[in-house]
Amino acid sequence: MIKIFSDSQIPNIEQNLTEFFADEYSLEYFASDELSSNRLRDVDALLVRSTIQVDKELCDHSSIKFIGSATAGINHLDIEYLDTQNIAWSHAPGCNAFSVIHYVMAALGELIQEGFFNVRQSVGIIGYGNIGKRLYQLLSALNIEVYACDPFLNDTHLVTMEKVLACDLITIHVPYSIEGAYPTSDLLNESHRSFLKDKILINTSRGGVVCEKLVTESNDIIYVADVWLDEPIPYIATVKKAFISTPHIAGYSLEGKLNGSTMIAKECARAFNCLQETSLSEDHLIDWPHGLKNIIRDMHGHGFPVSIFKSELDLQGLSDNFKNISPNKIADKFNSLRINHLPRHDFNKYSYKNLVALDESINIDFFNAIQNL
Repeated sequence: MIKIFSDSQIPNIEQNLTEFFADEYSLEYFASDELSSNRLRDVDALLVRSTIQVDKELCDHSSIKFIGSATAGINHLDIEYLDTQNIAWSHAPGCNAFSVIHYVMAALGELIQEGFFNVRQSVGIIGYGNIGKRLYQLLSALNIEVYACDPFLNDTHLVTMEKVLACDLITIHVPYSIEGAYPTSDLLNESHRSFLKDKILINTSRGGVVCEKLVTESNDIIYVADVWLDEPIPYIATVKKAFISTPHIAGYSLEGKLNGSTMIAKECARAFNCLQETSLSEDHLIDWPHGLKNIIRDMHGHGFPVSIFKSELDLQGLSDNFKNISPNKIADKFNSLRINHLPRHDFNKYSYKNLVALDESINIDFFNAIQNL
């Protein structure tokens, strides 16, 4: 029997394992702050989130054959060690792409309502992967001037980094890396101070991608951040300096979590050569519950559907709560806010089918773009 050890915060993992496993397995849960190498001696598969550092110290005396991380990123996995030990591993790239896009669009809505941004200004996207490409499509459908750069890709839509930094708002969607041809550690740093004067900067990628000194010492950058250096103990001055500060919850939608769980359960079954065919049920859209007239009002008033994103994600409220953390309790509060983040759906989980019947003049391109993402 295959023995599987899973983080208790990975949702629906038992249901997904049952869906994909043709062979028998046993499942035991652990709390991320209680996991130790001693508990892994007879474990075959370990399923984790980004809260667990998977390396030699954790796995060296175990019988683990597969590591699955229900996350898009892999910075917490020591890939070199796992490969040398012939431990198979997998993660969930793109699992929370729509959730992160939702966060960025909710941030845009907050900035628009506060008068810091409008749809006649330009947006620059650094990184043109699962998130960047879809975000580009949505903003283009709203007739917002948008540019993207990515040195790893050859795409006619892409421009230079300099062109992106010339935009009014820059949003970052890259993995964290310190090596290679294009490392992203301190990707935006003090050398970019003049480029970022009077700009808006959104960081939902990793804390180390933006030099926080650049933010704390600048009085002309509007910073929106969900990620921080030294999580879960971020530098409190940076948290308080940002226009919006949240505790790494951009990817925490219901769908984002469930997608990650589904992807690693399937790969776990594949790793043990017992993947069975499934008949997954069709994913039905939910009728929008927050009032279509609000969307029409926003589109006419701002050219941007503020309520689509704010109704499910109140960034300003989350930010106020986060900024009020006592410095001596920040680690506990950071983790508590993440674990207790209110359930929310992604924007593309909903149907907005009756909008045109209410107002034939509304820009339908944006809602068509949602369906085609």
